[in-house]
Amino acid sequence: MANEDNLIIENIKTIARIRGVKFDYVIDSLAEAIKAGVKRKYGKGVESEVNVNKSTGEIKINLVKKVVEKVNEPDKEIAIEDAQKIKECNIGDEIRIPIPIGELGRTAIESVKQALTQRISEAERNRIMAEYEKKIGEIVKGIVKVVSRNEVLVDLGPIEASIPYYGMMRSEHYRLDSPIRAVVLKVERAQWGPKIILSRTDPKFLERLLFYEIPEIKDGIIQIVKIVREPGIRAKVAVQTLDPKIDPIGACVGYKGSRIQSIVKELSEEKIDVIQWSKDINLLVSRSLSPAKVKEIKQIGEGSVLAIVPDEDYSKAIGKNGVNVDLASKLTGLHIEIKKISEYEKELEEKKLKETKIEDIATLNKKMKKMLIDKGYTDVLSVLKATPDELKTLLSLDDEGVNELLEKLKPKKEEKPKDEDKEIKDAPESP
Repeated sequence: MANEDNLIIENIKTIARIRGVKFDYVIDSLAEAIKAGVKRKYGKGVESEVNVNKSTGEIKINLVKKVVEKVNEPDKEIAIEDAQKIKECNIGDEIRIPIPIGELGRTAIESVKQALTQRISEAERNRIMAEYEKKIGEIVKGIVKVVSRNEVLVDLGPIEASIPYYGMMRSEHYRLDSPIRAVVLKVERAQWGPKIILSRTDPKFLERLLFYEIPEIKDGIIQIVKIVREPGIRAKVAVQTLDPKIDPIGACVGYKGSRIQSIVKELSEEKIDVIQWSKDINLLVSRSLSPAKVKEIKQIGEGSVLAIVPDEDYSKAIGKNGVNVDLASKLTGLHIEIKKISEYEKELEEKKLKETKIEDIATLNKKMKKMLIDKGYTDVLSVLKATPDELKTLLSLDDEGVNELLEKLKPKKEEKPKDEDKEIKDAPESP
């Protein structure tokens, strides 16, 4: 019997180790399960005491009954003459009646086994739930087990996790039995146990990759202020440091991109723009439009700015399908309009011509001014926008007269100061 008891204890230790629950919890669960088995065998009203020796594995089961003269409740009471066959006692005493576990019978033993399994499974689910709740925002590794259009199932070892459609990168192809990394997005309690939701598209995934790859970020020398992503296409990371000796962009990118490239590879060639955070909103907008250069930033309303860029950088500023300017808007929290510098200068010139009245043009004689105003040409822009045929017809001019009129009204080109060709100081550079 001693050997059987020791075998029980060894089995309990094995269960505790495999299921990741405490040994004491399994012992307590076994005692509770046996109590349930006793009720199943002897009746729901029966009280019992179960003791499992943690060292030897010996199990002692006692029914607890009250000694009475006449039994009215057989589950809870025992007659004095029957009780005294067990031990000396008096009416009103509580007597403990030992029973061997074998007397419980096969049905009761099955109920003990079932109850123990349920309690240990529940403990295991709670342990996994608590374990992964602590890992929310952390990266975990697993093996791809199932791939469908809306979900990827990942084997994490003790549990299977899910990458839902919004956590899957559209540029990636997931292969069965291949290793995968993702960030724990949330943990939910489902009917069958913990439901672990993973993501490879959440900005937190990129943040943790930077944390592990860049020592200065891990040490807190460089702080990540904000990350925005278009997963698989482009991401923008705003960083800052309080140490003036540290170049936060250079530290994150690494020599010849050595640090950032490993992250780009993990994200299936997603481009990453690392920019230095600034409280100067114009400078921040300019940097956020990297890799485009920015000539000038203008406030055009509450929460909106206009970014003027060289003509050759216009497509870079917008980005494919507008991704670059969208990410810059999300990073800065502003609506950003992009305009080519040639278009901007043309608009400024036309505005100036619109504000210049015909009657103020010194090079026109009174007769011509009156003719123009009488025909509705009150400003210079309206004349320059008219076609030569229209001017000839309305003003009764020949070709030479029209050309002479337009020559007098056309703005004279001025030489630009040399510093006008410079971009905004400290404009962004593509890492």
